[in-house]
Amino acid sequence: MTSKQDGDCPELQIRAHHLLCMEGFQGYGYDKIFTENLRNIIKVLKEYPGIPVTIISETDEICKMCPNKSKCDGDENLKAKDQRLIRHLNLNMRETRCYNELRSLIYEKINFKILDEICGACQWINKCKFYLSQKEKLIEDIF
Repeated sequence: MTSKQDGDCPELQIRAHHLLCMEGFQGYGYDKIFTENLRNIIKVLKEYPGIPVTIISETDEICKMCPNKSKCDGDENLKAKDQRLIRHLNLNMRETRCYNELRSLIYEKINFKILDEICGACQWINKCKFYLSQKEKLIEDIF
């Protein structure tokens, strides 16, 4: 666990698999409001990487602006994605870490095989720069 290092910065609650979405985000989204919200969250986290982030498996700051949020509230596939990522990062649900620690864990522990297991069926997979870069890295490692 980490303490608040950025003064009055609020703690954010982020759905586990959204940590991966933020790494691959290129500006695509369900609509303009959703995309602007996600872009702003990423901007704040990159400007203040010490912000405490609590990992959850329910509606989060990103979901709040999604036009489909009521559709996803009870989605067991999304909850399974969250659980798989939490397991691979050796975290616990509702654990709080600084954002920069979570990013480090992702780059340390998530390879293409694991990413494909977690995100393989995602509708954004062909636009996700994190997924595509991990796939490219795997191909380079093979050859």
